[in-house]
Amino acid sequence: MRQFSVLTLIDAQMNHYSPAEGRVADYVLENPTTTLNLTTKQLAKRCQCSEATIIRFCQRVGINSFKELKIELAKDAHKVNNEQLPNLPVNFEDDTEAVLEKVMSKSMSALMNTSRLVSSSAIDEAAEAIHGAKRVFLYGAGGSSVVALDAQYKLLRIDISALFSLDSHVQMVMATNMTKDDVLFVVSTSGQTKEVVELMQIAKDKGAAVILLTQHGSSPASRLADILLTISVEEQHIRIGTMSARIAQLAIVDAMFIRLCIQKGNQVFERIIDTHNVIQKIKR
Repeated sequence: MRQFSVLTLIDAQMNHYSPAEGRVADYVLENPTTTLNLTTKQLAKRCQCSEATIIRFCQRVGINSFKELKIELAKDAHKVNNEQLPNLPVNFEDDTEAVLEKVMSKSMSALMNTSRLVSSSAIDEAAEAIHGAKRVFLYGAGGSSVVALDAQYKLLRIDISALFSLDSHVQMVMATNMTKDDVLFVVSTSGQTKEVVELMQIAKDKGAAVILLTQHGSSPASRLADILLTISVEEQHIRIGTMSARIAQLAIVDAMFIRLCIQKGNQVFERIIDTHNVIQKIKR
């Protein structure tokens, strides 16, 4: 099974570092073994930055300290020596077995890297906001709509008023009717989509709380969000259906949903059983 790789995560986020952090990333990627033997002060000197920058860099990749970073680098070195994990794009020459292996590997990498980046407190905040909301509006453009729809289905199962539309114009109309008692849950992998940013701004103007599920890094949408749920950056260039991003997003939605169920108490499981029984009757 593919495990968390700090080098993969550092490389995937190259577009999101400050200039000083970028120098640290470049050095670590080019000299992972040498980095293992350096102190924070020595690495800072080689990267022409402050020791505080080293710490911020570590936190940027979901690691609390330089010592922990070196532990993860050592694990990566061990994995390189013992197994070659596929991390290559799909090629036209690939047979089905190779495609399956690459897709599974990429999905597992996204899940492991996201687990190091997403904030557990942010998941709690998102669950609490939805728990206390009068209505929850959901939106996702393109491939992200699949994740938003999944979240809507889960919320409806536990009797939460969840409103979703694939039509951005309809969603804008719904947003104009939001109040401070409502929550907007948005899924946007890039955080750059114009319709998403406009929708979030309308919701904020109406006083609604805005939850954003997006990839790690600064974006117009992330700067507007009240609660930010982040996945790792796995697909930087041409994306085939944002496959690994979608897997990570669905996992975050599942975690948030379970936390929400725990907050609502035992009665929520009765609703889940009731909805299950209704669906089973239809299948007969």
